[in-house]
Amino acid sequence: MDLRSVGLLQGLPDRDLQRIAQQVREVRHPAGAEITVEGREGVGFLMILDGDAEVSTPDGRTRSLGPGDHFGEMALLDQGGRSASVTAKSDLHLAAIAEWNFKPFLLEHPEVAYRLLQTLSRRVREAEAW
Repeated sequence: MDLRSVGLLQGLPDRDLQRIAQQVREVRHPAGAEITVEGREGVGFLMILDGDAEVSTPDGRTRSLGPGDHFGEMALLDQGGRSASVTAKSDLHLAAIAEWNFKPFLLEHPEVAYRLLQTLSRRVREAEAW
C-alpha cells in the first residue's frame, strides 16, 4: 500500500511510512456507498488512496474529497458522533486506522499530529467564514 499520496503523511521517511502501513488496513467501497453518517459513532480515521467522496454537513454544505485527503478524526479526538456524512462519489480505496490505534498512532508520529491540528484549524476557519 502506497501512503505517499496522503497529504498528512507526505515527506515522512520511507521507514515511517512502512511502519504506518502496518497499522492500517485497506478498505474499499463502491460508488454511492455511505462511508460515515453524521451523528453516528466514529470507528476509524480514513485516508483516501484512490477515488472521490463528498462530505455533507447537517446545514447542507458539501465539499469534495479526493486522493490524499482524510476524514474521521474529529469523532475519534472528542469521542463524539461523526460531524458530517461522507459518501463515495466513485469507487473508493481507503487506508483506515482503527479507533483504538488512533491515539498511539498520533503519539508515535507527532509530526502527523501537528499536521492534523493544522488541518483542523483550517477547517474551523472555513466553517466560521460561512
